Amino acid sequence: MTLVDEVKSRLTIVDVVSDYIALDNPASRTPKALCPFHEERTPSFSVSVEHDSWRCWGACGIGGDMIEFVIRADGIEFKEALEKLARKAGIDVELRDRDDDDRTKTKSSSLHDVNSIAEQFFSRQLEGSQGEEALAYLVARGIDATAARRRGIGFAPGGANTLSAYLKSVGADAEAALQAGLVVRGNDVGWRDMFANRITIAIRDQRGNIVGFGARAMGDAQPKYLNTHETSIFNKSKLLYGLHWAVDAIRVSRKAIVVEGYMDVIAAQERGFKNVVACMGTAVTSEQMNTLSTVLPDDADSPSSIVLCLDADEAGQAATLRGLNTAITELRQNSAGRTTQRKSSIDVKVASPVVSEHGEPKDPDEAIRNNSTEWLTSIDQADDVMEFVIRTSLRSHDTKSDVGLDAALNEIEPYFDSIPPSTMQDRRLLTKLGDLLDVEIDIMTNLLTTKRTVRQGAANASNNANTQRPRNRNRRLRNANPTVPMSVTKAKWEIDLLACMVQYPYAIDHVSGVFPQFFSDSVRMRVFESLIMDGNVDDCITRFGAEDAAVALINQLRSVALSPTNDSVENQAAIIQIATDCAMRTRIDYHKRTKKKEVQLAKKNGNILHEDDVKSAVDTNRALKQLAKPREAVPNY
Repeated sequence: MTLVDEVKSRLTIVDVVSDYIALDNPASRTPKALCPFHEERTPSFSVSVEHDSWRCWGACGIGGDMIEFVIRADGIEFKEALEKLARKAGIDVELRDRDDDDRTKTKSSSLHDVNSIAEQFFSRQLEGSQGEEALAYLVARGIDATAARRRGIGFAPGGANTLSAYLKSVGADAEAALQAGLVVRGNDVGWRDMFANRITIAIRDQRGNIVGFGARAMGDAQPKYLNTHETSIFNKSKLLYGLHWAVDAIRVSRKAIVVEGYMDVIAAQERGFKNVVACMGTAVTSEQMNTLSTVLPDDADSPSSIVLCLDADEAGQAATLRGLNTAITELRQNSAGRTTQRKSSIDVKVASPVVSEHGEPKDPDEAIRNNSTEWLTSIDQADDVMEFVIRTSLRSHDTKSDVGLDAALNEIEPYFDSIPPSTMQDRRLLTKLGDLLDVEIDIMTNLLTTKRTVRQGAANASNNANTQRPRNRNRRLRNANPTVPMSVTKAKWEIDLLACMVQYPYAIDHVSGVFPQFFSDSVRMRVFESLIMDGNVDDCITRFGAEDAAVALINQLRSVALSPTNDSVENQAAIIQIATDCAMRTRIDYHKRTKKKEVQLAKKNGNILHEDDVKSAVDTNRALKQLAKPREAVPNY
């Protein structure tokens, strides 16, 4: 528990405010008083016992929690106000600090604290004039101001009223703010908000600590959703959104329902469906599945289950299918007691999406808000994961062709526990698969056995190669990586730019002025465009599909060496510098290629240019002149 949480658990807002002003009825739910921050004759200052907050409804128009009240009343900084309240609550801050000799815990506590300050700021902005449009959007989706406050939803404004300015005004830990991903250093070494003009959603870990934020853009801004980049306390692949709300209900019901988005969880929680969490992406990871296995009861007489409510469209289901195998394989191993002491297995099921009267699939959020009974029915009738795998794979491929059949069987094979099958369930499913494909069971068994042998052999060969190949990531490689095909050595700055965006999502915010058409290769264009739109590499892979050339490039980009792999601020600054330099080089190269084409066109036409061609040539020259202005050196490639 952070010091902020501990103070708030021991004190109430009434305890704190009563030390400074006389409340008219301290025992009521909303006691009132004359505002201490401006002169007035009629009380406009009120306290909300339920929300542990205060607000002036008069000339000030300000509000906050107990800590902010002390900051304003005493004219002191955040740390000093927190320590003052800690002493009032009977907490020995010095003893607490001495006992907490673990530096990692201290660092995490600082990040939790600054995230908590940010969440309060975002919440106030949503309820203010700048948040009117955002709040209207939320209300249209069934979330009013009270529900938004309860679920940690706020608004990050643009313009002058920024989080970074507020953090400075309350004396927040600047280093913690940077490391938490709330702000980044701009070109002038000043602070710049990571989120601007976005609806914010606080993301908490299982203990309820705020570890990061999700942010939805207003209007057509891209990417539509932006998450906190990976920090020492925020790892998207390990977290389950809403687990701190759902943990008790999951244990009681013996069932965890996993959806994809924040709004899906909030819609469910607000309507009483408490055992719902989100994987915060299009694929469930092995870490998330294993976390659920530690929460679900271990009772062989009453088995537990995980129900996955995947993306409503078929493309989304097919994409999610490709990421399920590793997660389910590790879950089975844990359930079998190989890496944990769990005695009972966990059933994994997949719910079919609710379909509208026009035959269009609905996402969980829409289905829950419109007809929760239908949604519950889809959960109760969820298919066994193997049933889903077979149905989705056969639907996604043309199994009448040899190529389509081979692709479908490649997807299905890894999900069988053993080939030939050793359990009655697998035998039944294999028989069903053969019937659907009109393939004799013996032939089907031989096909899958061969595929498993080939797959395992390839995996073993890859593991051996990785073990024997030394890796040096302590310096940036200027020459082509020998493990990367020669095709990626062309315009190396483009590859380094994309590698920054793939390996460090925060770099996506530092490629301004670059557009997809600037890249010299069509596959690179598509990868760049998807990274800008989706904001993270996992959603990119989902967008493309396993066999796409873009996915092959993304996998190559993962191995491009850029900088030392640590979480230091210096490393982040180095990555941002690389991304900025490569973005500049990509822009310059694009305009040079354009100018070369214009010269060739002019020669071809006898040095006669049409009006549109002249305008294009002028624009190109202007762009090159602008890029040639004095700036930090662009690296040579």
